[in-house]
Amino acid sequence: MMRITRATPDDLDTLVAFRDQAAAWLASRGIDQWQEPWPTEDLMVEGMLRNIQAGETFIVWDDDKPAATITINRWAKPELWTEQERAEPALYAHKVTVDRAHAGQGLGAELLDWAGTKAADEGADWLRVDVWTTNEHLQHYYLRQGFTYVRTVVLPHNPSGALFQRPAERVPTPHLQEAESLTG
Repeated sequence: MMRITRATPDDLDTLVAFRDQAAAWLASRGIDQWQEPWPTEDLMVEGMLRNIQAGETFIVWDDDKPAATITINRWAKPELWTEQERAEPALYAHKVTVDRAHAGQGLGAELLDWAGTKAADEGADWLRVDVWTTNEHLQHYYLRQGFTYVRTVVLPHNPSGALFQRPAERVPTPHLQEAESLTG
């Protein structure tokens, strides 16, 4: 059983390392996602820290080793989601990353199920993601996880404009246990 906890500022280096590891793996597969820090290294790290401080970033732990991370919040990027869509209660998942040592075990899917359960518990209708527009492998992954393709918004300043959503619903996560601090 793995446990999921809120990230703390002390976890920032771990989260940056997750991203760097994922970027290297993506590059090895010929995928351009995360090859350059977006928008810049400093702003990327500042954004990660802001998400941590807002209580929006979570880490999955396998004993004392970090295994995966997800950031979830209610903020819909106005340049991606329409005014009508932004008015619908939704939770948005960002930066879903699984450590390569835990890849291929369904942890990412279970983490999305956990986020969908959290969305349902918070009264949201949708769990939504915006995906790198050139990463077709990842887009197909979200389709396999029950997401529906909404549309692609191509913006010069935002490479993550392929939009997907699925209904927020409670789904069992047999391998994830929430730390007690998350229930309050």
